Amino acid sequence: MSEYPIHIEVLPKVHLVRGKNGAGFPEANTLLIDDEILTLVDAGTSMENITRTLRDLGHELSDIERIILTHFHIDHKGYAAIIQRAADCEMICHPLAEKGVRTFQGMVDYYGMEGRRQYDVWRVFINTSFGHVLGDYNVTGTFEDGKPISCGQTDLFPIHLPGHTLDHTCFGINGYETILLVDIDLTSFGPWYGNEVSDIEDFRRSMERVIEMNPRTGISSHLIDPVTEDLDMRLRAFMRVFGERERRVLDNIASGVDTIEKMSLKPTIYRRIPMELYRAFEMFMLEKHVELLKKKGKIIEEDGHLKIERR
Repeated sequence: MSEYPIHIEVLPKVHLVRGKNGAGFPEANTLLIDDEILTLVDAGTSMENITRTLRDLGHELSDIERIILTHFHIDHKGYAAIIQRAADCEMICHPLAEKGVRTFQGMVDYYGMEGRRQYDVWRVFINTSFGHVLGDYNVTGTFEDGKPISCGQTDLFPIHLPGHTLDHTCFGINGYETILLVDIDLTSFGPWYGNEVSDIEDFRRSMERVIEMNPRTGISSHLIDPVTEDLDMRLRAFMRVFGERERRVLDNIASGVDTIEKMSLKPTIYRRIPMELYRAFEMFMLEKHVELLKKKGKIIEEDGHLKIERR
């Protein structure tokens, strides 16, 4: 028995199917649009929660007509291939997502794990916990940024907001007062950009764009309740984490923790490293901060060691 209802109606015909364990990774929330075209947005919630929600609303898995994927991550494309086989439905994503969604190797390339010393640990984790993402996904089409996707009485407006990943797409629901923020997730951890195809500067620009849009409600993929109170403040606090992490990197370098390896052992981004796999993500994010700090002229690298640039 779940400690919270597994689904809630957030807008007429729009149901939030909540992930288990507070929707924390490796789960993520799913949206079910119970409209003329029965639509799932993402498929990372457990199959149990998806099928139970469908049943509660008078449907079964084979009734699904469309799956929309927000990006290629395993906790978002999730069970889409299994559902598609059961429902013979369409599956659409952003054009930049296709490579990472269609094949496992494409996803590996986007993650950037191959060649990293944690690759074998990552593969064991995937094989053990995400066996359902190892096969191919039949992407039947793509959506266009800003072009509404009609589900009947409900329209979804794609908003391409890269940074978390290159393909990361949020969705306005019947306009932009309510936005599915996906992995601009407003969690206490802050922004996550631990892949080859993640980018801090893009993420910042995406955050600025969302703040400018001034939505009243934000639906996170990793919080079980939509954020309605102080959303602007929550978005700005989430964005400030970039600067806080940059300062920690600079403080580390100034104190002699002057390589990415040393900083990853501290660690600097994560509060702790629960398993070796997370060190790869830590190092990805540190590398991106170091690259950006070099670009800004704040640090230099000499003989494999990072130094504060004195001007």
